[in-house]
Amino acid sequence: MKDILFFISHQPNPRFVKQINFLAKNHTVTLVYFHRETLATLDDSIAKNVIRHNLGGLPNASQAFKRIWVYIKAIRQIRKILSNSQFNVALVNNIDVIILYLMASFKFGKKKHKPKLTIEISDLREFVFADSFMSKRMRSLEKYLYTKHIDKLIVTSKKYYSYHFEKFFKKEVFVLENKMLSTELQHDTTIQKQQTEKTVIGVVGLLLRKDEYIKLFETYKNHPNVDIHIHGKGQYENVVKEYAANYDNITYFGPYNMFTDAQRIYNSVDIIYLVYDIDQTSLNNRLALPNKLYECMYYKVPILCSKQTYLEEIVMDLGIGTSVNYKEPNALEEAVSYLTQNTDRLQNNFSSLPEKMYFGDEDYEALESFLAN
Repeated sequence: MKDILFFISHQPNPRFVKQINFLAKNHTVTLVYFHRETLATLDDSIAKNVIRHNLGGLPNASQAFKRIWVYIKAIRQIRKILSNSQFNVALVNNIDVIILYLMASFKFGKKKHKPKLTIEISDLREFVFADSFMSKRMRSLEKYLYTKHIDKLIVTSKKYYSYHFEKFFKKEVFVLENKMLSTELQHDTTIQKQQTEKTVIGVVGLLLRKDEYIKLFETYKNHPNVDIHIHGKGQYENVVKEYAANYDNITYFGPYNMFTDAQRIYNSVDIIYLVYDIDQTSLNNRLALPNKLYECMYYKVPILCSKQTYLEEIVMDLGIGTSVNYKEPNALEEAVSYLTQNTDRLQNNFSSLPEKMYFGDEDYEALESFLAN
């Protein structure tokens, strides 16, 4: 049995909850995190034996000085947590948290006990791709921290490693795609696929895509044959609420708990909208594999995604959706029409998928070994 610390920059999202709960079955797990108002809270889904420390609210990145002050005040509390435990493994999730961890654990002289420090990356930040002076300095800092202090790296998309980290990180790497855990599923036999005459397009997850949402809403507002359902919470929640208030066929359901609500949500929609802007400086959208990919595979819901992305490669190769450049005239309408006219073929493709494509039980067992050894 190992003592494992999860020290992350926000309350655990479903990805971290799955990892924490899986590891807590055989190990002592401590969770230390900041709280962010724009993210859903999943406290009820975290295993009861997990030791939790909420460091308080964290301002948005745009409020840099307030955020730094919160970090400074938190160091003392973090140091106390670290000094009262003998962690074998410490897992962090970004550069800010690495620095906080190092500052809180700093001691003069030789350390008697030093946990293996692992970082998990689920997004590549804009500084990875930009050419500004500050971006270059951030990449230099990142390289130093990873080379000097990080023992192991976890990435949620293999493209993150091949595009960026392979250039400078030569230690142990583990690819943990954000697949579902069969043991976490809550199946309710009373919830069945809803059959309606209308096509229901679902937006599910963090609401971070303003232009993409507006394009969808403007395309289908007041459409007699299309409804749009939005489930989630995030930066552009107010945009969603405004459209939902003004158009009868656009409905905002608010935040959700993926562990208890997934079956109901996916059984209520016909298409999942996973469209991103690929023209941004950051190429993260082109390289990422969202958890919705695997949830759509399991619940057999066709995916509408963006062209020129890693997600598109998988969706088109498996025949479980279609891709679009949402900025092109009539592109969304043509894509939705294709999906609605090819329902049987899409469902057959979903049914042919092996469970290992969307269930990550074996991956999590391998993760446990990766962290513990």
